[in-house]
Amino acid sequence: MSQMDLTYSHVFKNSSQLEGHDTSFGLVSLGELYINAIGTHPSALDDSNATKDKLVSLLESAYKANTDRPFRVMLNDQSALALKQMQGADSEPEEANPAMGLRGVSRYASKAGKPGFIFECEVLKKAIQDKKLPVEVVVPFVRTSSEAATMIDLLAEQGLCRGANGLKVLLACQLPANAVLAEALLAYFDGIIIDVDNLAAFTLAVDFGDEALPYTFNKHNEAVKSLIRDTIRKTQLADKPVQILAQESDKAIIELAEGANVELIYTQTT
Repeated sequence: MSQMDLTYSHVFKNSSQLEGHDTSFGLVSLGELYINAIGTHPSALDDSNATKDKLVSLLESAYKANTDRPFRVMLNDQSALALKQMQGADSEPEEANPAMGLRGVSRYASKAGKPGFIFECEVLKKAIQDKKLPVEVVVPFVRTSSEAATMIDLLAEQGLCRGANGLKVLLACQLPANAVLAEALLAYFDGIIIDVDNLAAFTLAVDFGDEALPYTFNKHNEAVKSLIRDTIRKTQLADKPVQILAQESDKAIIELAEGANVELIYTQTT
């Protein structure tokens, strides 16, 4: 892929984005889409089937906006703190540090998180089976190789078997451990999406939303860029797709992606 061939897309997280006719979606954030479009915790839904249908309809609309690219949907990566903002979220646990608590695989396998995970899988199955959408599943917050294996098993238990009918499962690289273990993790996944915001936050132990912290902490830090470059190299050596998820203001990261001929997905803080 030459630099002239580089493509750019956006994260779909709100139905209002469908109003932009020229918007191309490279990733669906199912957790954020659920919070924005539904707003009621899965455990408190009056009609879960109607909710599933609404989400599937939104997925179908997002896919129709760009049928010429892979349709990648990331499972819920939200913390318990974010989920507690929804109506009926009494079942969410109290955590001392939600950002580093039950998220991703550890959440899906937990008593608190498994019902929501099953709900999301049912939404994806309806999108695949009823609407024939070519969904590729993106898994967030995989902390270890053992969790990667667990995740593939959890998906299979819900009828989403990696490789069956061409189903692809990708890793969201959000943690330094993901970059360091990329070679081992790629045995379980069909590609990687590098989530710069989360990767930088966990690499530098910084909450970028905290205005009290010095401005010198930023995502352009060499440690962050080194992890991004290393992940790109390992993924490309494995001959698997790699994308970078970043904000349009992250100019240094964008230059890095362009220099490596890696597709960019733009996101915005919400």
